[in-house]
Amino acid sequence: MNVRINGKRVGWEPAAAAVCFAGAVLSLAIGFVFTTGWLLNANLHPLLHGVGLFLLIVGIPILILGGHFMDLRERKVNHGNRREAAISR
Repeated sequence: MNVRINGKRVGWEPAAAAVCFAGAVLSLAIGFVFTTGWLLNANLHPLLHGVGLFLLIVGIPILILGGHFMDLRERKVNHGNRREAAISR
């Protein structure tokens, strides 16, 4: 029994984008909790307040990096479609 599955390879970009988006959301959420004072007082826990500020600052570039990985994947797909169209002519 010969079964051939015609599927396209999935690159590393979607996985990297998902990890970046999940990491950014987690980083921003934890940073928000540490800096707002709902759970921790900044005077009693200055180190955790500093960690919260760091996580808030780092979360946005990680989110942008995830979008960049999605753009890379889209460019690869579009470039492959152009190459297939040029070959079929």
